[in-house]
Amino acid sequence: MRRVALLLALASLLAAQEVRSPRVERLVASVEAPRLQATVANLVGFGTRHTLSETTSPHRGIGAARTWLAGQFADLAALPGSRLRPFEDRFTQPAASRIPAPVEIVNVGAVLPGIDPVRAKEAIVLTGHYDSRATDVMDATSDAPGADDDGSGTAMMLELARVMAAERPAVTVYFVAVAGEEQGLYGSTHLAKRLKAEGVDVLAMLSVDIAGNTEGENGVKDNVTARLWSEGVPAGETPEARRLRLALGTENDGRSREWARYVKRLGERYVENLDLLVMLRRDRIARGSDHMSFTAEGYPAACLREAQEHYDRQHQDVRTVEGRAYGDDLAHFDAPYAAKLAKALCAAVATLAAAPAPVKDLTLGGAVSPDTRLRWTLPADPRIKGLLLFRRRADGVTWQRLQRLPVSDHLVIPDVVPDSNVFALATVDAEGNEGLPVGPTRLE
Repeated sequence: MRRVALLLALASLLAAQEVRSPRVERLVASVEAPRLQATVANLVGFGTRHTLSETTSPHRGIGAARTWLAGQFADLAALPGSRLRPFEDRFTQPAASRIPAPVEIVNVGAVLPGIDPVRAKEAIVLTGHYDSRATDVMDATSDAPGADDDGSGTAMMLELARVMAAERPAVTVYFVAVAGEEQGLYGSTHLAKRLKAEGVDVLAMLSVDIAGNTEGENGVKDNVTARLWSEGVPAGETPEARRLRLALGTENDGRSREWARYVKRLGERYVENLDLLVMLRRDRIARGSDHMSFTAEGYPAACLREAQEHYDRQHQDVRTVEGRAYGDDLAHFDAPYAAKLAKALCAAVATLAAAPAPVKDLTLGGAVSPDTRLRWTLPADPRIKGLLLFRRRADGVTWQRLQRLPVSDHLVIPDVVPDSNVFALATVDAEGNEGLPVGPTRLE
């Protein structure tokens, strides 16, 4: 009981120091469930959006779907005051696993340019995949509505692009509907490699995939919880990074995991009655999504999913067998729940996109000592008005304490043993826009 009371007290201490931005509150309030419902209904109306389905029909297949989506993003770019630019990533995927012959794959979306010239190559990337599938992953003709998987994520891309269209973020934001996910993450893989080749520094990427259903196959209903999946140890960890990780014991503190914590913290700050669970796994057992394409390129990435999946409604032909209905149809898409998750993601992205540059070279000292010593280098960003020091016990999952610091380059924390605690530091501007917390990258 004492431990529970202590954890609740720490959580209250953290929450009491969090600041809400009127700008972010306005953006969050602009997310509309009916728009998500309408987008998913339109996507379902194309019958199938299988990556190998027809491309010449104006009404059915992935060709019709991507044409419609491109038109929707173009319409958002044409809105008064919009700063969005239509985005297309078109390529021919050679024959490969689940791709029997070369096929054109098209990722469509919109880009919101950043305004900080010093950070012109930094970006945040959001994706949902608009392709769908039936029971047979090679079946390109049967109906595959894909309302939840992943009409839900695709609808969120459109809605967040609309809500943030007139924003002036410091860094660029990509809102992209990718294809080829069900065949092997081909669209997101190409997008991640393209951005890498263009020298884009992706600060954070998030895939929204299967995020609109509230009833599990076991009958459990949950419209107040969602899951954030992220890797702990980076897939492309270098030998030097491994040595530092082993010295610090930061298996649970990779950049992807820190991004997941950030989405949880900011999402729950602005959205009532929502619990975002930071799952200590890259994804569900033996499954995956488009965030894995970005972690493969060394970018921090996570995936947002509903809490209760219904497997009769995933990767299933539309049919009824002995009274049991199968198929990912529109009837089971919960738009208010999807809107709640979209609001949480909006809060995180709108805050991070406007935040100042992070600190560099955070050095941890104090080994074999009762005191913790921290040193860091501040970037030349005039918008930095303060620092946020995050701390949790080494047995914790999420941050438990937050200390606001003036602009400085070092700190000594007396009587806080570094062996028993984990630390990270974030920059913050005058409006409360906080950057991603950065963990130690050096030992004293």
